[in-house]
Amino acid sequence: MGLTASNRLEFGQQFVANAAEQGCGPFVAQLASFLEKSANTPELRMQAKICRPALMADVAHFMNVCFGRHPGVIDHAGQKMVDQEARQWLTLAIDSFALERIFLNRLTIAAGPVHRQIGQDRVNAIVENQSRSMEMLASSDRVGCPAGAAMAFALDWQRSRPLLDQIALILGIEAPACLLPAADLTADLATILAQKPAVQRAMVFGSEQLLAQQRGLWQVIAARHNALLAE
Repeated sequence: MGLTASNRLEFGQQFVANAAEQGCGPFVAQLASFLEKSANTPELRMQAKICRPALMADVAHFMNVCFGRHPGVIDHAGQKMVDQEARQWLTLAIDSFALERIFLNRLTIAAGPVHRQIGQDRVNAIVENQSRSMEMLASSDRVGCPAGAAMAFALDWQRSRPLLDQIALILGIEAPACLLPAADLTADLATILAQKPAVQRAMVFGSEQLLAQQRGLWQVIAARHNALLAE
């Protein structure tokens, strides 16, 4: 049984709202605040000599491990999203993230190597597993799951982008404009794709699971930062 246009519209709007609530926002805000305060607060400047470059290297490195390779989340999902209505969104998202990938690689080179800490090998394994889990969600044969994962990823990436811009500014790297589909376009696509309850459920599953992996990645970065601050 199909859904009414009103129900689908509400779903699209709620999809975007849920992605904002469940994504990386709190972690990004905490780390961005440290970078800003450590540049201007005298009592933080000693900590900043190690923690500031270490944080920037961690963000660039671990984001690059997860998202700097091709094909990525959106590319994998593009092989599964066969709806003609998704073509325009996918084309924009794939082309835009190709530019994001170039930016991320440049940022990683400029930030330098990560600061090795106790348990480094375990952290590397965790991040690699998170990357594979996200790719599996985007490659799922369950109709709706790849779309939910890809749309959630695009929305959440834009929440993390200001931190990447901040790091780029500190490192003297030019940050290109992020051209990924805006939230309203993603809400429109979610509305269009939500034709059946089963597809809705799969989209929600893909989104929630992808965002859980994203939060896990940022939790690793934040935990490493906090551990270094406590030394």
